[in-house]
Amino acid sequence: HNINFWEASTGKCYRTVQYPDSQVNVLQVSPDKMLLAAAGNPHVRLFETNTSNGNPLLSFEGHTNNVTALGFQSDARWIYTGSEDGTIKIFDMRTAVCQRNYEIKGKIAVNTVALHPNQAQLISGDQNGCVRVWDLVANKCLAEVAPQNEDIAIRSVSVSSDGKMIVAANNVGNCFLWHMESPQTCSSLEGAPKDAKRVHDTYVLKCQLSPDDRCLATASADRTVKIWRLPDLTLEKVLAKHQRWVYDCVFSADSSYLVSASSDGSARLWDLSSGEMIRHYTGHQKAIVAVALNDTSTD
Repeated sequence: HNINFWEASTGKCYRTVQYPDSQVNVLQVSPDKMLLAAAGNPHVRLFETNTSNGNPLLSFEGHTNNVTALGFQSDARWIYTGSEDGTIKIFDMRTAVCQRNYEIKGKIAVNTVALHPNQAQLISGDQNGCVRVWDLVANKCLAEVAPQNEDIAIRSVSVSSDGKMIVAANNVGNCFLWHMESPQTCSSLEGAPKDAKRVHDTYVLKCQLSPDDRCLATASADRTVKIWRLPDLTLEKVLAKHQRWVYDCVFSADSSYLVSASSDGSARLWDLSSGEMIRHYTGHQKAIVAVALNDTSTD
């Protein structure tokens, strides 16, 4: 199992890091772009992005099953994780010590976790179809809602950068968009206005709001990524070059480009103004299920 580093502009693979423990489920670049966190089963490893050092700087231990979600606090003081073991954890970045542990009753597998821009609330989606809001100040679950029913897994959640929208997508291709009363908190999730739309005819494996909050990308087992214009979820583009399931996608910092990753063993770079693929990254021998983009906004 490998993590490949590519020059986005040229398609050249310039570095490979071995991840011998397991498959890699999630990749995230730190806010300062200096670190890459990789989540597997059941570990999370932290690597340097700008060196040739292939050894992890830190390992975060405590989960007992696949780590399916991962992210950094804005100042990289801590990371959050979610796992199929039914827990959400917060780890200190200096010591790798687990500081918080939230367990879902019945140990229902956590499939996805996102951090609210307020840096004080986590939004999770689980195998039983529930979306939950965890408040780090109150240290408890503040809200819980099952947007469809409790046996259709929530596969992915995303929060807009202004905190006004929360999106969740599930295993039958439905997408749910909540409009928050206040952008400062999502504690009103249960009573918030909700839009629902069928965005694919099969699994949605990733939903991702763009940094400028104007678009939503949905990646699916139908081999496509669809770009939806907000706030009315109007279909804008279908990105259809992959040969197998599209597991992950990520926007560039300026929202002009998107990188997709597929079990066909390739990643692709798309120009969203034209909908054209402009780079094709090949070299993995197995499915690519996670991708991270190390770039900065030009604003």
